[in-house]
Amino acid sequence: DKVSSHPNPRLPEMRFLLLPAMLVALTGCAPEPDAGVEPQARLSSSEFLGLLPEGEEKRRFILDCTGCHQFDAQIVGVEGRLKSQAEWQTHIERMLSYAGAQTSFPVMSPSRDAGQTAAWLTASLGAEASAIPAPEPAHVEAASRPVHFTEWVLPDSMDLPHDIEPDPAGRIVITGQLSGRMYVLDPESGAFSRHEIPVQFANPRALSIDETGVWWVLLGGPQQIARFDPVAEDWRFWDIGMHPHSIVREGGGRIWFNGHFTKDPEQIGALDPATDEVRLFDVPSPVMPDGGTTMPYGLRQGPDGILWGTQLIGGRLIRFDPRNEDFRLYELPTTVSGPRRPDVGSDGIVWIPEYAAGKLAGFDPATEQFSEYELPISDALPYVVRSDAERGWVWIGTAGADALLRFYPDEERFDVYPLPTARSLVRHMALDRTSGDLWLSYGNFPAISPKIVRVRP
Repeated sequence: DKVSSHPNPRLPEMRFLLLPAMLVALTGCAPEPDAGVEPQARLSSSEFLGLLPEGEEKRRFILDCTGCHQFDAQIVGVEGRLKSQAEWQTHIERMLSYAGAQTSFPVMSPSRDAGQTAAWLTASLGAEASAIPAPEPAHVEAASRPVHFTEWVLPDSMDLPHDIEPDPAGRIVITGQLSGRMYVLDPESGAFSRHEIPVQFANPRALSIDETGVWWVLLGGPQQIARFDPVAEDWRFWDIGMHPHSIVREGGGRIWFNGHFTKDPEQIGALDPATDEVRLFDVPSPVMPDGGTTMPYGLRQGPDGILWGTQLIGGRLIRFDPRNEDFRLYELPTTVSGPRRPDVGSDGIVWIPEYAAGKLAGFDPATEQFSEYELPISDALPYVVRSDAERGWVWIGTAGADALLRFYPDEERFDVYPLPTARSLVRHMALDRTSGDLWLSYGNFPAISPKIVRVRP
């Protein structure tokens, strides 16, 4: 229905809208998987990833093949048995046709080979036609400090809630990446309201809300920045010439963004809404050996105004000083680590989730040194971090472990909190610095119980 209600002048956006249905056809995943399934179907993605041999090949597989959906029983098997090598190859070829390096949504690397990957998966998981393995569930110590979870189900069960932010009135604003709409949750009543973005194939991803309650939204399909005044119900749009990924609203009024698939050169940009000027800055990044993108990903700003970005595939941390337009690049300590959504504490420490490596990294700009900490759950796939320096901890949202982690830097230890809903990929987190509440979005793709979650310490 979503597709038939719009004309199709542009294939890339249509391809993006069709991708959830394509993935359902590929994996056999249904939106609600838990009714009447075998016990191993309820095990987490991290437990199945633990069956694969450790090393760079595994980490590259994690980067290419787990960012949109989890690696669980419904991915590794079909009809209660493991996929055969031929079935793996067919399915990986389909995935490459949807999200490979030559498509309009190139999240898989050019070096991903369907035949080689199928052979590696078959050798790693077991002989074809055998029963789906049931790994031992991960055991973690009980958390030292409790938290309270409250979940709200997104009104559209097939949407992907991406970025979330509290507004000045305490409501939670959510980007609906697949529907092209925005949602607003009133936590007091539990009611959602919807705001349609008046652009075809809007693909809203990143969000920032200013002190007056105005929304700033990155739109992937039309390659735009949008501004919405919820009081006046007025939209305004700026063309920026790239599919943007992350947003930073600078105190001086500029809106910073990075080009998700830009390469040779990789770019970040800034919009000055007062003058409508868009400036682009080339990141002096080495070209990837296979010719693919470094995949610019997270973007945050420190208390000193320095911008910090990550390269998901390139494995680097980027420092950019807007005052002198100077770039510095730092290699992460672990190769093929997959740095995703970082954060910067009020003390200036940059905290980085190493998605493929299963680690949390801290970078001290004063010494230009990294520290790394192994997560207490193997293959948890840390996706996003938020630093609560005022309270002395760092939150870590995982994509594979169905868990939220809290890290105490002074003690170098973790608390682990199982999420109330299984098969939940934590796509984004927002911190209410006044209350200390943490907000999560569950964003599996295709949709599995999309929810908004409040975590109250």
